Amino acid sequence: MATTCERCKVIEKQKYWEEFDKHRFFKVMMNDFRPRLRIPHKFVINLKDSYKLLGRKILRGPSGNTWTVEVKKREDNDYVFCNGWEQFVKDHCLEEADLLVFKMKSFSCFDVTIFDLSACEKEETFFVKKNRNPCKHPDEVTDEHTSDQEESSENGHSTEEESYGKKYVFHSSQLRKGKKMKKILIAKQQINRKRECTPSSTCKRNIEPEEKMPIFSNRHREEVFQQASRHKSSVPSFLMTMQPTHVYLGQLKLPKKLANRYMRKKYETINLRIPSSGRRWAVAVSYRQEGLVMQSGWEDFVMDNDLEEFDICVFELAQGGKHNLIPVVLDVYIYTSC
Repeated sequence: MATTCERCKVIEKQKYWEEFDKHRFFKVMMNDFRPRLRIPHKFVINLKDSYKLLGRKILRGPSGNTWTVEVKKREDNDYVFCNGWEQFVKDHCLEEADLLVFKMKSFSCFDVTIFDLSACEKEETFFVKKNRNPCKHPDEVTDEHTSDQEESSENGHSTEEESYGKKYVFHSSQLRKGKKMKKILIAKQQINRKRECTPSSTCKRNIEPEEKMPIFSNRHREEVFQQASRHKSSVPSFLMTMQPTHVYLGQLKLPKKLANRYMRKKYETINLRIPSSGRRWAVAVSYRQEGLVMQSGWEDFVMDNDLEEFDICVFELAQGGKHNLIPVVLDVYIYTSC
C-alpha cells in the first residue's frame, strides 16, 4: 500500500482546513456534559477565523427545531457551548455515552445528529419539542411529540422562545420540519420492508402507507405544470417534478443530457439559490454511472422550502459550469402543487 510522506500530509491538512467547508466534529457525552460542552481543541486551532465561533450560535436538532446557545472562551483557551446548551441536553434527553455529530453550516449555525449506544440515530430526537418537560423516555414516545407542532403549523401561528431577555420567533415553516422528517422516516421504513420481502416470504406485496400523502387532482397538477413550463430563461435550465425519492429520500438525479452538456463530471459542492430571497444551500453532487446526483444538502433544501410531491422546480445555471472553474450556482424557482 502506498504511503504518504510527511510533507504531503501537512499540505493535505492545510488544504482541508482552508479550502473545504462544512467541517464536522463529534463528541461523546461523558462526565459532566450537561452544563457545558467543550469544542475539540483541534477544531478550534485549525479552523480559519475561529474567533468567529464565539458568541450566540444556533444548534439545529434532528427535528428541524433550533436552540440558541452561546460559545465562550475559558481561561484555559477552551471553547465551550453554554448558556442554552443545558436546555438542548434536557430537551433531547441526552444520556451518558450518547454520541453527537456537529456539522458546521456557518459560523452561526451547527446541525446536530444524535446517536446512542446502538450506533444508530436516536429515533425520538426527530420528534423533539422545545422545552418539553417532563422528558419522555423512548418507550413512552407517542405522536404527541409532533401534534402541537402540526396544530401550530395548520393554524399558521408561530411560537416564541425566551432567551437572554429577548424574544426569538420560530415560524411555522420551521415547525413543519418535524412533520416532514416523520414522513421521511416512514418512507425509508417502507423501502426497507420492501427490500426484506422475497417471493417466498409472508410479506404483503402491497404495503399500506402508514400516513396518507395529500392527493391533488390531475387537473390541478396540469395547471401547475403548465405554469412552470411557461417559465422563460436566458440560460441553460431544466424542469423537475418532485417525486417521493426527491422529497423523502434525500437525492435528486439531474437530467443526463443537460448534465453532460453543462456540468462537470466529478464530485463537487454546488450552491442552490432562491432568487427572491438570495438564500443559498450547499449541496454535494456525486458523479455516478447513471449521471450526476444531488445528495448531501439536498434534504436541507427540501425541508427548508417545504417541498412536497408534485411540486415543480425550475433550475437555472446561473454561474459556473463545464467550461470554467467558477463554483456552480443553480437558481431554483418553485411552483407548488398545493
